[in-house]
Amino acid sequence: MTPLPTIMSIRSTTGCYACKTRRKKCDEIKPKCLRCMKSRIDCEYSYLPTTGRSTKQRTKPAPRPASEHGKKLEKQKLNSTTLEPTNVSEAPSTHVGLFDYPLAPSLDISLPLDTDWEAALHLPATMPYPLEIRGFLPPSVVSQQPLALPTANLTSAQASLFNALFSLGEANCLQQSNFPSTHALIHSTSRVEQTSPTPHLYDLTSCSRHALISDSQLYEYEEPGDDEDLEGVKKIFCQTPLGLDRTVDSNSLPFVLQSFAQWFPLAVFDPLKIIHAAKDAIISQFSQSPTAHSRLLLISELMNMLTKSWTLDERGKRRLQLLRGEIRQNVTGYQAQRWPVSEEERQRANTALDHTLELISIQVVTSPLSATLHLLQSAAPVFLSACPPPHPPHLSEILLEPGINLRNFAAADITTSVTTGKPLLCRYHIPWSLELCDDFMKKRENQGLQWLLGIPDEFIMLFGYMTGLKQDSEATGTPVSARIVENIEEDMKAIKILPCESRDPSLVIGRMVVQECWREAVFIYLYMALCGAHALDPRVEKAQKGFMKLLNGIRPGRNPDAFLVIQMLIAGMATTKISHRQVIRSRILGLPECANPNTAGNDSLLMLEDVWTRTELAGRAARWQDLREACRRITGI
Repeated sequence: MTPLPTIMSIRSTTGCYACKTRRKKCDEIKPKCLRCMKSRIDCEYSYLPTTGRSTKQRTKPAPRPASEHGKKLEKQKLNSTTLEPTNVSEAPSTHVGLFDYPLAPSLDISLPLDTDWEAALHLPATMPYPLEIRGFLPPSVVSQQPLALPTANLTSAQASLFNALFSLGEANCLQQSNFPSTHALIHSTSRVEQTSPTPHLYDLTSCSRHALISDSQLYEYEEPGDDEDLEGVKKIFCQTPLGLDRTVDSNSLPFVLQSFAQWFPLAVFDPLKIIHAAKDAIISQFSQSPTAHSRLLLISELMNMLTKSWTLDERGKRRLQLLRGEIRQNVTGYQAQRWPVSEEERQRANTALDHTLELISIQVVTSPLSATLHLLQSAAPVFLSACPPPHPPHLSEILLEPGINLRNFAAADITTSVTTGKPLLCRYHIPWSLELCDDFMKKRENQGLQWLLGIPDEFIMLFGYMTGLKQDSEATGTPVSARIVENIEEDMKAIKILPCESRDPSLVIGRMVVQECWREAVFIYLYMALCGAHALDPRVEKAQKGFMKLLNGIRPGRNPDAFLVIQMLIAGMATTKISHRQVIRSRILGLPECANPNTAGNDSLLMLEDVWTRTELAGRAARWQDLREACRRITGI
């Protein structure tokens, strides 16, 4: 077996700054290298002044690895800095996390050797060879019958990743930190309400563009090509070669399929789960009407732009405004003609929701969080009209709907409620028990929404159930029954999360981490939102510690970090250590769509920073209601 290249391989001293920053080989063609031209990014040769006898010109070096900043932080013992607890309950913790299960016998996970899939998801350490992974997994992670992953020897990089994921001992929290403390960031007053006294808030987007480079970008293995596809999504979606002239009518559908094929690996957690159904749906919509035809072309053009750069130019902004206007007109223009709603009326309402998923996925990376909140609020009455009886809608039935519109709205409503502290836009009927949960899983097949965000469908239902209980508790002024909380805790321990199937072991491990991070996020929400505990409650601290161990057990990179943002925001509410906050901040800012100003991800991080700052100034631990206030201050909603 050919060994993988070493991470810190010797690189050119005269390459362009962009290639050095990304740890890529530069062809050094002037004035712009071919790699930068192909990626459509700025290419710059900044030369250092010559010193001494040497006359050889050298270009500006890349930023230093973030691990060096971590070592400095460690020397300063920031790891030990926490808020002092006040009247913390000493109740014994009943939460069982990923690392609390007794170790099972060695579990064999093997993948077929006939892998022919290639690399496209932006993982920091893609393993091009089949592997055998033998390790200890808790019963929550796997079913009674183990899945198959490849069979061969672990490389050093993969072994390190796997050991960090399932080790009971090591906590490597400072190694991921790549950004200076927020106290070094510049105060932003543009979109934050100023009241007296006003906590010191920070503009996370005023940092140097080159400073917003995560460890995953600094430590990339040199790969044969930037456009390879790890799971073969492009090959399944569209066989037509790139570079189509989309002004030619016959190229329109291939262009649409091609754009979705490039977008899916970036925006969808497990694209292979729905790739065939999505392709059929797109082809069907494309031939439905001229309106659907032109809208799909508009969506595809925006997706095509965003796969090249996470920032839209003026032309892209005009396209987005046009798309937003069309979909908003569909949603706000809908009026139920009769009640109760007939099947025909339901179909009309469902059609009015068409393409809201695509707009939301584009808006969250290009527009402020308020834009998505307003869109969901406008769509809520249409969603209720589109839901099958009885009412209020049964969430388990909604998640099993064959169409995407209802599933998408329900999940978006629940997750935005959890991450903003706002009440649900719609009331759902969610009877909760493990038996009902098991029945749902038997019916699910490839329905549900786990493939989109990585959140197991059981946890979507549980978040919805707990949010409903919370709203009832607040309305009546009575606390949630301790028995209900105990039942949820017991059920959480019993829920088994099946590993995602993939021929690429790096994706399997990354997706397992994402799903187990959701478990810890559910525990944090249970204790802080439903029980009213603060961030220094022992139960909250244990769940937060389990989350950080998972997060630090896998290297930063677009995948999995793009699917960990929501969990990091939830865990951030429970985070008191400065070093842990630094890790969360750096992982979120490592994603360009979250580092860019006026995006949903950046606004969400600003909300978290607001909570941290206000609670520090008040000398207390954070509580869940702080999130609602932060949302109001940052978004104005």
